[in-house]
Amino acid sequence: MIHLHEKNQERKRLNGLIAKSPMKVPAAVGEVGRRVFADGALSKKHKELTALSVAVVQNCFD
Repeated sequence: MIHLHEKNQERKRLNGLIAKSPMKVPAAVGEVGRRVFADGALSKKHKELTALSVAVVQNCFD
């Protein structure tokens, strides 16, 4: 079983590789995420809580 510390290290390593990539897709996905979770008709807080509840219901604990 992978421990949380090891999982976080791997995630940081992969994020570093993605950040160095010349591909524009990761930056575009990040921008979409920022826009989706920005305050609007619903507050950022409510959007994040909704996303969290969906993740819990779907057993997505990453």
